[in-house]
Amino acid sequence: MTNTIHFIDKDFKSSLFPLKTNLIMAQNHGNEISDYIYQKILNDQYQGDNFLSQQKVYATKPRGHLRRTVKLDPVAEYFIYDLIFRNKSVFRPQVSNTRRSFGYRFKNGSTIPVHIAYSEYKSHLGVCANSYKHNIQFDIASYFNSLYHHDLSHWFASKNVVSEIDSQAAGKFFREINSGRSVDFLPHGIYPCKMIGNEFLKFIDLTGTLKSAQIIRFMDDFTLFDDDPVVLRQDFIKIQQLLGKYALNVNPSKTYYDNKVGDLKDTLSDIRQSLKEIVTDYEEIPTASGVELIETEIEVETSLSNEQVEALMTLLKDDGLEESDADLILGFLRAHSDSLLELMPILLDRYPNLIKHIHSVSAYITDKAGLSKVIHEYLSTQSDFLEYQLFWVGAILEDYLQGQKLYGESLIKIFEISADLKIARAKILEIPEQGFGLKEIRDDYLKTGQSDWLSWSSAIGSRSLPSAERNYALDYFSKSSPMNLLIASCVKKI
Repeated sequence: MTNTIHFIDKDFKSSLFPLKTNLIMAQNHGNEISDYIYQKILNDQYQGDNFLSQQKVYATKPRGHLRRTVKLDPVAEYFIYDLIFRNKSVFRPQVSNTRRSFGYRFKNGSTIPVHIAYSEYKSHLGVCANSYKHNIQFDIASYFNSLYHHDLSHWFASKNVVSEIDSQAAGKFFREINSGRSVDFLPHGIYPCKMIGNEFLKFIDLTGTLKSAQIIRFMDDFTLFDDDPVVLRQDFIKIQQLLGKYALNVNPSKTYYDNKVGDLKDTLSDIRQSLKEIVTDYEEIPTASGVELIETEIEVETSLSNEQVEALMTLLKDDGLEESDADLILGFLRAHSDSLLELMPILLDRYPNLIKHIHSVSAYITDKAGLSKVIHEYLSTQSDFLEYQLFWVGAILEDYLQGQKLYGESLIKIFEISADLKIARAKILEIPEQGFGLKEIRDDYLKTGQSDWLSWSSAIGSRSLPSAERNYALDYFSKSSPMNLLIASCVKKI
């Protein structure tokens, strides 16, 4: 159980919507959550206790696209981390030296960090690009949203190391978190589900009829290498047919033939060419999915000169800058975050997909008063917010700007404009700030008898109140549902 909590804790900051409600519950009430899952939810004698249908959320992707997924409640999230940790032997290393898949498994007792796996993947792509004359790159269209829950249930149950109890529990989880809908159920952005998605595609790696000299995969991004283009085309057809058995399709817009690594004319925009000229030791190996694969923070050890910093800042001001380019530049400028403060309004306005990276960079800005002013102006002058943006702006306020002028006003502003965005509003309610009217707002949610993210996060947000005052409201809240009771019991411990 301690290992499950460590798994949750280690992955917390990397997830798309890291609500502290779930982390606090796991850290302080893990035994009770486990007992509730395995003694009641998975016990047929308790018909009224089930996994709840989960809240739909939308994270951002490049160029205005959205990533549709769910935010798991504290019980459901604990379960999937626990299930996958206990069955981590299911998730194996690569099939062979010619059929390689990277990342999303345990090694030496710990998860492989995504940025390390991705670096190894890029390195091997480079080696193969220099070794073979031809390649095909492609990915699966809307992979996680297209998986069929019965296919995953049967795949998991087929593993010899998985007990019957766990296989049935996985099927129940997959079915109930999506109210019985068979597709669009697998949560994005959390490590255990990435492990599932990556391992499920091993059936392609294990197919003996594929003839390509090298098949390399990072999750659902494939690259085939061979000296014979006919072999590649034949394998490409076979792989599409294999995927078709599970109603999965290759994305035509991200399929590339002979995309030569290092061919600047074909693979780099003018701006990215400029980036390579400014930071001379920066080298990029393009992939079919590009920057979307890089979900961890970019770390650059190279020390930049003042001239390089100014040149990169100029690039950030360019109206034609792509989000992927801006993301890379932010990584290089992490150690010069105070310089970024003047550009923060541009970054917030133009690049909604980079808000999580902007949150990370904000940690290094020393002018907190200036940052607080920028955030408040952004919330006051814009109107068309996505939930992902508001969530991460709330995280910036909580993590870096407490006690600053305009802090409370900004919290309330997010609360007011997130009426239809439960997870963004829950982010504000779980912050243990009792001023600015937030205590009274939470009281209203705790006393209505509702059992949802707004009342759960309100309960967690009350944790800094004096125990007598806090517990009075929690007593009423706890009577409405088993989830409310679990959360109230946890908060009373704190």
